[in-house]
Amino acid sequence: MAKQPAGFIFDFDGVVVDSIGAHLQAWSFAMNSLFEKEIQQPSRLIGHSTVTIGMMLAQEAGQPEKAPELVSLKRKALESRQSIVDALPGAEDLFRRLAEGTIPWGIASNANRAFIERTLAGLGLTVPVVCAVEDVRNPKPAPDVFLLCAQRLGISPTEHKRTLVFEDSVHGIHAVVKAGMFPVGITSQHDSGQLTSAGAKVTCASLADVVRLNWMTSAPV
Repeated sequence: MAKQPAGFIFDFDGVVVDSIGAHLQAWSFAMNSLFEKEIQQPSRLIGHSTVTIGMMLAQEAGQPEKAPELVSLKRKALESRQSIVDALPGAEDLFRRLAEGTIPWGIASNANRAFIERTLAGLGLTVPVVCAVEDVRNPKPAPDVFLLCAQRLGISPTEHKRTLVFEDSVHGIHAVVKAGMFPVGITSQHDSGQLTSAGAKVTCASLADVVRLNWMTSAPV
């Protein structure tokens, strides 16, 4: 039987905002600038933290010691692309509805806090709790950022199974499963089959489906 969820937790990139392209462009710029190399299969980077990606790419370039410099270049490039980051369908409407209700909700992301907060401010969105990659020792696919977000939202561990977490990446879905929460796959980057195989119990095209299905009152948890 469907029940009111104990909480909503959202990944950021690919769930709330259409920023994946901006991230990949920034990585491409940084790789070309530092190593004069192109990124092979850039989609494989989706879902990893910035620091993890920086180390992966620097190792592939044969210069792992330059990972911090690569990360710095990427972050600077991303800042210059802030204006092209838009909210994905349903995000603004859902956030407004949640702000008027009583269900605890927040963002838990592998993105850095500065990027999340600047982007939210640019969109005019206010989120009660934001947990970023700097807030945890282990980024996704570890469950740490989701567990921290739930704790800060006041969600008891006994209510984790009724906490809906919205993720667009395979790594993110794995993290939700490890956290013992209810994984909802958003098919902005991967198809329903891939996300379901990773552990998603339900998939949606966007957060607009959450509003349409009125999951704030009755969700499949």
